[in-house]
Amino acid sequence: FLTLATLLAPIPYVFFMPGEPDDVSGKLIKISNAPTYPVNGKLYITSILVTNPDAPVFGAETIYNWMRGPNVVLPRNSVYPKNVSPSQVESESEGEMRSSQSTATAAALKYLGYHVDEIYFVSSIRSYSKAVQKLEKLDQIVAINGKVIKNIEEIRSSYANKKVGDSISMTIEREDEAGKPEQFTYTIELVASQEPSAMQTPGEKPAIGILVGTAGKFPVDINFNIDDVGGPSAGMIFAIGIVEKMTAEDLLKGRKIAGTGTISPDGKVGGIGGIEEKLIGASRKGVSLFLAPRENCPDITRVPKGMKVIPVTTLSEAISVLRTPENSKFPTC
Repeated sequence: FLTLATLLAPIPYVFFMPGEPDDVSGKLIKISNAPTYPVNGKLYITSILVTNPDAPVFGAETIYNWMRGPNVVLPRNSVYPKNVSPSQVESESEGEMRSSQSTATAAALKYLGYHVDEIYFVSSIRSYSKAVQKLEKLDQIVAINGKVIKNIEEIRSSYANKKVGDSISMTIEREDEAGKPEQFTYTIELVASQEPSAMQTPGEKPAIGILVGTAGKFPVDINFNIDDVGGPSAGMIFAIGIVEKMTAEDLLKGRKIAGTGTISPDGKVGGIGGIEEKLIGASRKGVSLFLAPRENCPDITRVPKGMKVIPVTTLSEAISVLRTPENSKFPTC
């Protein structure tokens, strides 16, 4: 009876499953007021399906998914932050996707030689943050510790060598009721990160406890037509898709190519979660070349047959890989 009760009882786990890749070489990226060129091939963003934080998961179901593969079973608190509602998770995931599109646009246009002005803003404030009741959503981040912020890496590096309990000063700009911009400077105590991440265990590092969004004034109108996909991990492929459409050079060469990785406005590629599930999803589309963040290589234990996984650290490096002949040799994961 005890075993049966255990199998039928809800338990705090979630399922990771391969998602359906989306081809950005078609109509998912629309570019206006700039020349574009035909695309010869397929370029896929990859995703994972994850059960909602409030979805009941039962013991028997967990054992079945764990045994059958390729689904992965993980503790819920390793995927979702504590004390965050499902609606917050969805909203923040959508915000991360919008931000990734903006940073991808900035990275691609910079790569192509355009000038881009960027701003960084508070897109969400975690309930555990000491910035609650100080910062507000959409506050523009002007400076940290008196240093004007010029790129998103400077936000992270401003507290990288500090400890939980240390403080930083943050200068922000927000509009008053009349729409006039005002600047405020706040002292904010750093807290232990509660963000689950493929790269970091919650509580290991200090954090402000906010999510940062990126916006820019772009000289080219670029729009993304994609629904039902969230998070920041499509950034690199979005950027490659823009470059491919805005250059006469044939980067895809008729191939089916996929990838994953965050992108910063200056073109740095960052790590993501669910890399093996994304490889499986890409293999179902017949992908022969997969571009992955270099820092995710240790997470890959098996590569689908007929696929090469090439690690990259920048947008420029990723495009260099695509430029070379298909039979060229590169370090692989």
